[in-house]
Amino acid sequence: MAERSDGETVHDVYRRTQGVFRDATEFLHALDVLYVLGVLTIEEETGSISYA
Repeated sequence: MAERSDGETVHDVYRRTQGVFRDATEFLHALDVLYVLGVLTIEEETGSISYA
């Protein structure tokens, strides 16, 4: 989370953090949790992420 920047796409974040997660499923679970907690939102049309 320290290197986050608004406007990154989900794919950009995955590439940046892929060494942290075992696979894409684990990454998507982490995004789900952050979304539910209100830490981030994802623009459906562009896939870009905004952080709260």
